[in-house]
Amino acid sequence: MVLLHSANGADWQSPPKGTSLKTLSEAEEQGFILIRGEFQKRQFRLTELGSDYVERDRRRLNARKF
Repeated sequence: MVLLHSANGADWQSPPKGTSLKTLSEAEEQGFILIRGEFQKRQFRLTELGSDYVERDRRRLNARKF
């Protein structure tokens, strides 16, 4: 999931440009992120589940390179 990989740590941050509200809400429903704010001021941060998912995915991708 591009949104999760774009996260810079687990702090509150603005989503990358072009991220739809549907993408954010789907990630929130699955428990990967928390959302706060409205419209242009919307921010997200990774939950523990989201952080674990990103770390596992990065390890998996690195293993594929070798």
